[in-house]
Amino acid sequence: MVDQPQVAAQMEAQSAEAQAEGVLPLIQLISDLVEKRCDRFLSTRYGLTAPQFDLLMAAVQQTDMTLGGLSEQLNCSRGNVTGIVDRLERDEWLKRERSTHDRRVITVKLTEKGYRIWEIKEDLAKEMANWSQVWDASHRRSLSTLLMSIYKDLKAE
Repeated sequence: MVDQPQVAAQMEAQSAEAQAEGVLPLIQLISDLVEKRCDRFLSTRYGLTAPQFDLLMAAVQQTDMTLGGLSEQLNCSRGNVTGIVDRLERDEWLKRERSTHDRRVITVKLTEKGYRIWEIKEDLAKEMANWSQVWDASHRRSLSTLLMSIYKDLKAE
């Protein structure tokens, strides 16, 4: 993780040329701050961690998702997925079901509570939109244009 105060102080003290080289660390710093706010929002409002939210989003997008499939989609170990599923099942967000065709296969099914993930995603998007209200509309448009340009350039490489 980026040392936020150190990066911010360095950026303020640097020349324009040096700041250009520090753009990506600054974007990483902003990303870390947004991630912390999202984590706090999910935890405070819904009692969810970011990995739990991600797993629920993956499970709602594809029915009959296996633990192995979740592990691949979330790019984490099966052991981590098992722990996340254990807690989500305990809190009644989802349930495990054994396949009737192959008892070794376990799928994850969302409960009624688990299907609230769409509502939670919408609430999170609204909260993030509120965070951006500190900038006026023209700054938001400019920032969005610049970030999209950076995104496309990095994706093309």
